[in-house]
Amino acid sequence: MKRAIASLVLLGASTAVTAAGVHSGGHGSAYSFGEPGKPHEVTRTIEVKATDEMRFVFDLPAIKQGETIRFVVTNTGRLTHEFSLGDEATQRAHARMMEKMSGMQHEDDPSAVTLAPGETKEIIWKFNKPINGKVVFACFHDNHHRAGMTARVDFEKAIEN
Repeated sequence: MKRAIASLVLLGASTAVTAAGVHSGGHGSAYSFGEPGKPHEVTRTIEVKATDEMRFVFDLPAIKQGETIRFVVTNTGRLTHEFSLGDEATQRAHARMMEKMSGMQHEDDPSAVTLAPGETKEIIWKFNKPINGKVVFACFHDNHHRAGMTARVDFEKAIEN
């Protein structure tokens, strides 16, 4: 009996660690703000720096519907950071999830990357769906977004002819 209880306790603990540690796959099977892009579709590349001053540093005046953008993100600080993109509703949901699973890392998620200090990763995203509002970039790692590590960029919808 003691063995069975010990096994259940260990199983529960290992499941909790796994659930909080890695977030693989996307934030849903269908994204409301576009889809993962392919390298041959890239229309422009944007260099992004994630800093310990809780800022993303980049030059991106607006995103146009139909663009495929390669975001090359470098963590220039000493803290772990995240670069996540989405529309406003998706990012609110992501923030709630990350608050419940603090310290979670992103693996195989085409719309978010976790970056160790000095690390560079990229996201290729095709903005092929209309977005109401702005495109939001955020670092939800350790609630950095609450310290201001978010950026909102205008989204220019395609004009229907």
